[in-house]
Amino acid sequence: MPTTPVIQAAVLCGGKGTRLSSVTGDCMPKAMVDVCGRPLLEYQLDLLRKHGATDVILCTGFLSETIEDHVGDGSRFGVRVRYTRERRALGTAGSLVQVPFDLAENLFVLYGDVFVNVDLGRMAAFHAEKGGEATLLVHPSEHPYDSDLVAVDDEAGRITGFPGRPTPGEDFVNLTSAALYVISRDVVPHIPRDRSTDFVKDIFPQRLEAGADLYAYNSDEYVHDLGTPERYDRVCADVRRMIDQRSGSLFGP
Repeated sequence: MPTTPVIQAAVLCGGKGTRLSSVTGDCMPKAMVDVCGRPLLEYQLDLLRKHGATDVILCTGFLSETIEDHVGDGSRFGVRVRYTRERRALGTAGSLVQVPFDLAENLFVLYGDVFVNVDLGRMAAFHAEKGGEATLLVHPSEHPYDSDLVAVDDEAGRITGFPGRPTPGEDFVNLTSAALYVISRDVVPHIPRDRSTDFVKDIFPQRLEAGADLYAYNSDEYVHDLGTPERYDRVCADVRRMIDQRSGSLFGP
């Protein structure tokens, strides 16, 4: 399998976290929520550094200065961090069209309210081997009725459709987008600048319809969102176990 590295990442951390207000108190971005004594964003930066993605763009919005003051230029985390503040809330995909820096040929896209413990190098190698416009990490969801389903050709891993969210009683294959992607910068010119768009609901289905090759990286590695107080408590408990098992830093020096 090719080992072409992906050295750039965009972390989408502009959300208010309304459903998580009992934890954040409406006074911090979701990416800064405490997970076992550290902001969630620090874990993401550690993971990116570990796998060689040391050029990080933080797409901020709500309380941008809180993130900027804490992270700075990223040097204490072993990465270079640059910021882009959303001028308008244009959705997950719309965050990227507001980036004023040159994007790498391929980049990771992470969401600021998702805890990720994934071998990013292996995912990047899969993306390089397939040569598609985007690779989405997919897995079965514990809450499929509020998750975005993905239809996949099991043999090739090629994505064949985005069925949306299932309704109770409907038969469906529980395979959902885990909000972690490797995308080609060729995707970005297809993102509108005048309206809000979402990667899985809008951009990826439109690119698929246009004939682009999109692939599913099916993994049982740890990817969980902290979007509700209940999920937040679950992730904190899981991370504490991971730290205890490693007797220290989760992602190493």
